[in-house]
Amino acid sequence: MQNPNVKYLKTPQGDIAVFSLEHNRLWCRRQTSDGRYTPFCIAEGVSAFSLCQYESYTYLLYPTTDGRLILSASSDLMQWEQRPLWQAGDKRWQNTYCFMAPQKDAFHLFYGVSQPQSGNHVLEYALFQKGQWQPPYQIDHFLPLPGAPFLGRRLGENHVILYYRSHHSTISAREILLSPFTMGSLSPLIQTGGTCTDFSILEDNQQMHILYLSRNLFRNQVVYRCKQGSAVGRPFVLWESGSACDHCLVYRQQDKIVLFWCANGLPMRCICENGTSIGPVERCTFPFPLQSLKGEFIGASDPFAAEAIGDRQNNFHPAIFSENTPSLSQPQLYAASTPAPSPVREEENNELEELRALLSQRSEEISAVNAKWKAQVDALQEKLAAYENAESTENNTP
Repeated sequence: MQNPNVKYLKTPQGDIAVFSLEHNRLWCRRQTSDGRYTPFCIAEGVSAFSLCQYESYTYLLYPTTDGRLILSASSDLMQWEQRPLWQAGDKRWQNTYCFMAPQKDAFHLFYGVSQPQSGNHVLEYALFQKGQWQPPYQIDHFLPLPGAPFLGRRLGENHVILYYRSHHSTISAREILLSPFTMGSLSPLIQTGGTCTDFSILEDNQQMHILYLSRNLFRNQVVYRCKQGSAVGRPFVLWESGSACDHCLVYRQQDKIVLFWCANGLPMRCICENGTSIGPVERCTFPFPLQSLKGEFIGASDPFAAEAIGDRQNNFHPAIFSENTPSLSQPQLYAASTPAPSPVREEENNELEELRALLSQRSEEISAVNAKWKAQVDALQEKLAAYENAESTENNTP
């Protein structure tokens, strides 16, 4: 799932800035000409933060440890103008995850509220306009996701979409118009029989690409679905194994949809075209961090991804959308369809051979145990028959 404390911003200059919350300090790291990331502390005493880009400004919204709610704006990521939206003393903003949608004359805020008495969580909407807050509006009850409790995306000037867990095993979407405020119906997107451990969604033109991980007692599955209009396609299982899977990601590269995930720490992917044609699974060859995380990706004028994967050991440096990521080519895309065995196929064959050997060994052990028990039962039956014969002879003796 998304880490709420790390976010990535695509700047108009083409580089990627990394925002991170570490020990209640909000940092911005921007890539320099020599490829390094220079850290810059924006604020201290921060408990959570949200990031967005609107027109030529970048906005940061963060609650502080003393209960204030601060909105900061910058045009160059260096000079930040702060404006308090809520004064100190309100504990409801502490550690509160928010999604914001600023406009020229209004500020729209979506956030989750915990109800300690009932243990429920409520998704609420608040409007800040003309210098004051309007009464909050309750959208729905929801179950917080691990990491970021819910996800929000801006689809247009007046159009947002929220993704949240509406039931234990259901991830749903709700589209909302901002002005006038109008809520759409709730649309279930992901329904699993097991536990949904991660998911990634990319809105691309008229299609919505959905990739998610499902875990049950014995197996982990990587599943892809495509939604076009109101119709959601059938689930397509891309990968299934007993090893752990994490960090699934959907992004667009060279007009193709890339479906990415990690299986037992190894980066895997396959290529999807038009939401229907899916290529073979292949192991990624570009350098991938040993300790990775997934954060929100914001700000591209042509949105090719909504999330990015970073390196924990290298100041959260982006691991996929960087100079290390090779371009897609025909040999790379269709290498797994050639007669030469792929590493994935060899691994599956090795697993099958191990299972066959284990089953054969277990069959021999079970046969030996059955033969031992059969011999003991036969001996007991012989003793019982001899005892019955002796007892019958004794009774017949005058």
